Amino acid sequence: MSFNNIKQKLKEFLIDAKTDPRINKNEQLKEIEMNIGKQLSSDYKDFLKEYGGCYLESKKTSDEIEYDVCYKLIEKDPWMGKGDDTQLLEGFYGLANDHDSLQKAIDTYSDRFPRNIIPIASSAGGNEICMDIDNGKILFWDHELSHPDKDFS
Repeated sequence: MSFNNIKQKLKEFLIDAKTDPRINKNEQLKEIEMNIGKQLSSDYKDFLKEYGGCYLESKKTSDEIEYDVCYKLIEKDPWMGKGDDTQLLEGFYGLANDHDSLQKAIDTYSDRFPRNIIPIASSAGGNEICMDIDNGKILFWDHELSHPDKDFS
């Protein structure tokens, strides 16, 4: 999916983007690519520049009701309740140097993920939404079922 398609899809949500104008986004991206030893796709770099570090909410949100943004898994997570087929998207990692930093997330999971897999967003319960930067596939990582030698194989 191209960045323009993603941008169109994101118009369906309320976006809480935390940006720091002091950050040189291009330099930050170069540093991340140098640290991981691989190039990020241009679409993902564009996403990070505009939406990195953001949290999404459904536009159906009112003062009384908060609607979480959820997604369906292709394979059911064994920890999900009967009849529950979605996971909560907590937020995307970004370029700021804070707890939502993409580089910090990559560093945190560097001993658990292969070098071509990076975390791109947090999901409920300590799980991660990841991207295979070799082919652009989006993956779900369940920390409860983590086996470093078998994950993502």
